[in-house]
Amino acid sequence: MKPFPRLGRLKATYLAMLGLSIAQPATAEESFVTQQSKADALTFTLITGDKVSAVVNKDGKLGGIRLVNADSSDTFTSIFKRGNNTYVVPNHAQALVDSNAIDLELFNINKLYESGYDDASTDALPVIVEYRDGTLAGSAVPATLAGMSLTGEIELIDSAAFAINKDKAAQTWQTLVAQADVEGIWLDAVVHAHKVTQSETLTPTVSLTGAYGESAINYNGEGIKVAVLDTGYDTEHPDLLGRVIASRDFTYSSNGVDDLNGHGTHTASTVAGNGHESAGKWVGVAPAADLIIGKVLGNTGGGSTYGILNGMQWAVLSEQADIVNMSLGGTATTCSGPLVEMVEALSDKALFVISAGNSFTRETIGSPGCAPSALTVGAIDRDGNTASFSSRGPSPDGHSAKPDIASQGVSVVAAASGGLGDTAYRVYSGTSMAAPHVAGGAAIVMQARQNLTPKEIKDVLTSSVFSSDSHVLEQGAGAMNIDRAIDQAIVAPANRELDYFDNANSAFTETQITLTNTSDENIKLKLKLDLIGEDGKTQLPATLAGLDVKSVTIPAKGVAQVPMWIDPSVALNNSAYGAITGRITGKTVGNTDQQVTVPVSFWIDQPHFNLTVNLTDRWGNQAGSPSKLYLINEEDDWGSLVRLTGGKANIDVPAGYYTLIANIMTYDNPQTSSGLVESAAQMAVLNRKIDGKTEINFDARNAQPVTFKADQPLDPQGYSFGFTYAIDDQEVAKLAAIEMAPDYVNDMYAWSQGHDDRFRSFITTRAVAPETTVTMQNGVELDYIKQGLALSFHGEGSAEVVPVGDAGYSTDWSQFELDGKIALITNPNYLTSYMVGNAMKNGASGVIFYRPGRGGRYKGTITGTPKVPVIGISTEQGEALMAEIEAGNNIVSWSGIAAERSPYAYSINHIVDGRIQSGQINIAEHKMHKISASYHSQNDERPAWTDVMAMTNSTGEFYSTGSSQLIMLPHQRDEYYTASTKNAWTNVVMPNYQIQSGGAYFDGPRAMTEGAEQNTTWFKGPRAGSLGSSGSAIISRDTNVLYFNLASFGDAANHDGIFGFMGSSAFGLKVNGEPASPYQGTLTLEPGSHQITLEMRSYARGVGERSPINDKLGSLYQGFYTFTADEQQQGVQPILVPMVDLPVDINNSMKAGEAAQVKLTGLLDGVGEVALAGVQFQYAYGQECTIANVPAYIYCPVSTKFSSENWLDAQVEHIDGEWVATIPNTGNVGDFVHIRTIVSDYGSSQAEQITMRAYMLD
Repeated sequence: MKPFPRLGRLKATYLAMLGLSIAQPATAEESFVTQQSKADALTFTLITGDKVSAVVNKDGKLGGIRLVNADSSDTFTSIFKRGNNTYVVPNHAQALVDSNAIDLELFNINKLYESGYDDASTDALPVIVEYRDGTLAGSAVPATLAGMSLTGEIELIDSAAFAINKDKAAQTWQTLVAQADVEGIWLDAVVHAHKVTQSETLTPTVSLTGAYGESAINYNGEGIKVAVLDTGYDTEHPDLLGRVIASRDFTYSSNGVDDLNGHGTHTASTVAGNGHESAGKWVGVAPAADLIIGKVLGNTGGGSTYGILNGMQWAVLSEQADIVNMSLGGTATTCSGPLVEMVEALSDKALFVISAGNSFTRETIGSPGCAPSALTVGAIDRDGNTASFSSRGPSPDGHSAKPDIASQGVSVVAAASGGLGDTAYRVYSGTSMAAPHVAGGAAIVMQARQNLTPKEIKDVLTSSVFSSDSHVLEQGAGAMNIDRAIDQAIVAPANRELDYFDNANSAFTETQITLTNTSDENIKLKLKLDLIGEDGKTQLPATLAGLDVKSVTIPAKGVAQVPMWIDPSVALNNSAYGAITGRITGKTVGNTDQQVTVPVSFWIDQPHFNLTVNLTDRWGNQAGSPSKLYLINEEDDWGSLVRLTGGKANIDVPAGYYTLIANIMTYDNPQTSSGLVESAAQMAVLNRKIDGKTEINFDARNAQPVTFKADQPLDPQGYSFGFTYAIDDQEVAKLAAIEMAPDYVNDMYAWSQGHDDRFRSFITTRAVAPETTVTMQNGVELDYIKQGLALSFHGEGSAEVVPVGDAGYSTDWSQFELDGKIALITNPNYLTSYMVGNAMKNGASGVIFYRPGRGGRYKGTITGTPKVPVIGISTEQGEALMAEIEAGNNIVSWSGIAAERSPYAYSINHIVDGRIQSGQINIAEHKMHKISASYHSQNDERPAWTDVMAMTNSTGEFYSTGSSQLIMLPHQRDEYYTASTKNAWTNVVMPNYQIQSGGAYFDGPRAMTEGAEQNTTWFKGPRAGSLGSSGSAIISRDTNVLYFNLASFGDAANHDGIFGFMGSSAFGLKVNGEPASPYQGTLTLEPGSHQITLEMRSYARGVGERSPINDKLGSLYQGFYTFTADEQQQGVQPILVPMVDLPVDINNSMKAGEAAQVKLTGLLDGVGEVALAGVQFQYAYGQECTIANVPAYIYCPVSTKFSSENWLDAQVEHIDGEWVATIPNTGNVGDFVHIRTIVSDYGSSQAEQITMRAYMLD
């Protein structure tokens, strides 16, 4: 197979480049594709119809997750994280999730993202509906409800795949959950392979499986059909030629079964590769087995559940596979669902060998690996130690022992897709690599013992493992020994679950273990039983369980029963309860060399007690939504969100130590049916021992205020708060919960009792100068809320207040004299832009709003940023104000600084380990990181919005408050950031309040430095190339594969940007002068060195008055970056990016007729600033938005396009080690200046950048 571009996570557009040259940059119009680059702002529609927004940074990581109200108003967002999975479950869906009627993964934002189910990628949400048994039997077809379309039916497991129209998701949800014959609704998730990339020089692993033993050496898997359900295979790799007897693509890939990912080729060759390219060194386990290739995972490494189900049926029912290898899976919170059911339905016909997963901690076996009938495989290294990444049991059901067996999964060498000669093989690690070792071993054993059923093969393999003292929940029976399995005479069931004791008072029990002798001779075994608690550490008392016999004789061709007793009443340490596992080992007495390993388990549920938890708000009422309760048991490594009913939770919990966290929200009035949350209280009881009936009361009235004091007065603009919790001894696996409170939440409270070393609390906020005080004539200050996108009162002033009623459609505005006065709108329902607009048209200088008769405050959805202040007050204050007006006191005065004009901002992340801290938090500016920021405008005053994302261990990037903050440009302010090794910050600056539409510039994530000071600019031109602010490589190389992490563009401070819906970005490549076609962010090169040219192009869809944000500058950026990709230079590639320091003012303008000197430097990726060998600089004046012959579909105020013949050469000088170009600025006032920069370094790198409308002349 010819080298193909390889898989990457980059969702980037490719554009073929033609005629690329310094003299005439041009591209063929038909080559342009409109997808955006990897960095993006996404929206996800949940099955409930709720919407969630998120940001994908340049590195492809998901952060900035926030619930979005239908009317775009601010709302609370509650996030719960378990490892890399982020869940946003709306309150109205929680009960169905808790009952397992609805798949929790439907609310896993990370999984929706990885599956490509964001709203920009698909307008439908794929689900699988599970029906009552027999519902789809025969000719029955599933009912298709409104808003759903049938994808396909899976009669074997009474399920059907549907696509739910996202526009109708809310209505469909209501109908679907009411269907009596529906038993479950599952996400048709994209399931991924279980691998970890490594690169080492290593020895073969097949020899460590017993494949070359005295008996096994005589077998090679001939005549056995092994299906590999994966990413396909390299159809031309020499190691697989002639090995594949059938193949089929279930992913609808344009390249069919050909593997552009590499995972499937690696696993297939591990099973049955012939080792041709290595002269047999890297041969597979069963090189004569027949391979059946089902491509169920696409070129991205993921595939839909529905496609995998069809692949399973095809392999077994159509192609009669004897063994099915599935090196794939997904996280599971319960061992049920379509994939598990399909394994169970087909396991009488084929042996399913499935990887355990790479989640490295307890109870993380993936699905479908958790299926009882599957032969589930954990990973070990060459020394027999459990791989650090290998998922541990028990099964997600909480009690079944898994995995069943283990094999080589660390640094495994096998065929590389697209590789030949020196690049024919690749090193991967993962349980994905362990499973095909076992599948190949099963093929050899099946060839040698052809009379055995799939279940019997499973039993033989687990009975014949290498001796092991590892935990059963890590390696199952132990490491596979193919040689012993061929001769194994004594066979026992695999991972037999002996009993389930639902409480410690269960009765003494006797059971029996069946040993089968397949030989022609009687065999006597000496027996031994070793058990260990679920924690893998607790040695259990001999009085808990034992064997009634020390030896047993199994008759030839017969069976023997080994009696065993269990006394579940024996007291254990709390952490030992649960899945008790161990091995019965039997060794022959006499001259024969026989032994058997029998993995066994039983479940003892520790004593349970009733735990009642009460949550009370600051009014003394039962806490309501959006209050939350979290419960964590460190000993059992689990934690969960607990559903509240009437502010109370009754939970049946095992005895042990618990940490409980209550986040209590108190409304601004006692009636929570109206108004807004006014305060939040973070409360915790830490490491509480529960060994009897217990009641815990969280009363927000007992919580103490949390305030922040700095040298300058602070006014927090909302909060985010939460915790992380380490749920494994290595403190690697963590839980996290985050509550994001909008800016209408005025106060924060906290309280905790006890201490827990694994617990970390945090409170974040962005605080500005105290907002303007607005005062009634009687001296009472108004407690107001900024309304939507509107401005606040600023400076000093006073005005008469004129009541205008509800301001509805029937309002006669002519009756009001509003010039220079404030309109008081009293609408019982809402405030809209229409109402505010009418007040402005009639001369109002501001608007005050309240809802009469409702209670509490309200925040409307004012759009368009009206040029007068608009504030809302509570019903109670509104009625008081109205009473004053009626008494003739109709003047309101104001004094102070509007939040959007604050001269400073503090980003604070207060992190405390082991507890929650209340009281005054003193902020020391000299220990913070100070950034003096200038926000540039475009010769006007315009709004922008800022967000700051914080990040501590295991949280990912989350917004530091529940609201974006408005800022009026141009603006300068000092910004202070908490500097801590425990935290990193990402700044997000947006020209529009919705990042999905208007895009944004980013800085970070990066840790701030204590005491550091720096300057930065935002929105300063030119809009051009960027290396990005996160520190990751633009292009990196691993062996012969290039990986692309491209920023769409950047501003003058190198902040990487995205356009949103208002623009488009794309890239293209040439290799040695020939167009190349990268695939999803990767490109495989032939061995050797190559000249690479990267073209980047970004443009605005509308300019000036044709832009929704009146964006006049940077209408088109085009860049060409050329470098040599030398195979000796792995890692970061030498991309050279010109940096153009335009001496513009804060309005992005220069004076017409005044010459300006422009400093020119070059940044080399991974190095920093480098000396430039050559510099050219050109300029031109005009109103054009784009260049002739460069396809860019821009709504421009002028129809003419710029001709490249009109470039003018600037004088460029090398002065005192610096390159400086002089622009005469002889254009007319109102002209825009286009610029073109060409640079080269002393190595192989050169670059050309063009920015249309880089700045303006005034």
